[in-house]
Amino acid sequence: MSLANQVHTFVFDMDGTLLNDEHELSPLTIRTLQELKARGATLIIATGRHYQDIRAYIEQLGGGIAAITANGAMIHNSAGELVNRSVLPLSVNAALLPLAGQFDVHLNMYTDSEWLVTSPCESMLSAHDQSQFFYRQIALQQLLETPALKILFYGEHEKLQRVKAKILQLPPLPIHLTFSDDYYLEAMPQNISKGYSLTQLMGLLNLPLANAMAFGDGFNDVEMFRTVAHPVIMSNANEKLKQLFPSALRAQPNQEDGVARFIMDNLL
Repeated sequence: MSLANQVHTFVFDMDGTLLNDEHELSPLTIRTLQELKARGATLIIATGRHYQDIRAYIEQLGGGIAAITANGAMIHNSAGELVNRSVLPLSVNAALLPLAGQFDVHLNMYTDSEWLVTSPCESMLSAHDQSQFFYRQIALQQLLETPALKILFYGEHEKLQRVKAKILQLPPLPIHLTFSDDYYLEAMPQNISKGYSLTQLMGLLNLPLANAMAFGDGFNDVEMFRTVAHPVIMSNANEKLKQLFPSALRAQPNQEDGVARFIMDNLL
């Protein structure tokens, strides 16, 4: 059976995968995904970004796309309705938030509707020019009292490795910890991941995972790759990620419209 006959659901990571290095959807990517929809395929976005941060992209694609956001902490159906959310207990805030100052990394928090920080970080903003979803600065004490979908540490990889090691030395916390790339260490509620939330969403849609294909490039895609029958890893992904899935299909780099070209060559 051809790949085109096996795959009816397509799941896309955003940064480093569906978006180019300017954090844009190329015209070819837009046309290709719209063609998939026209042929009756189900499209799903699965990203570490906030839902408010991807709505503009969904509109560019013509709407009607379900979304797993904040690495699985939120699920929206294709009508844009929230169908599930998970938040971290405030005890996690107390344990994790002070580590940013201790290890000199930038502290971020996603809530139901906002991206919150304790200090400005201009280098993080360019990735959100398209969506116009930007952070709001508040005091650490306020963050400690705010329920979070996820807590994100941003900084040099060596510093983030030390943050991770410190977290693992703490009494066990009800969190799922992952690097989305070398500069982002993220903590979500326990057991929450793109893969877990994709399983939930596919169940709600009554769609089989055996007919799902997922594209990604980061370690926050690992559980998603393990969930679907047809994982596709971007050529620009970390070599360690590729080694975890030696039999996974490969797509050209995101900057070369890798997702669109893979779909055109193998599925349309």
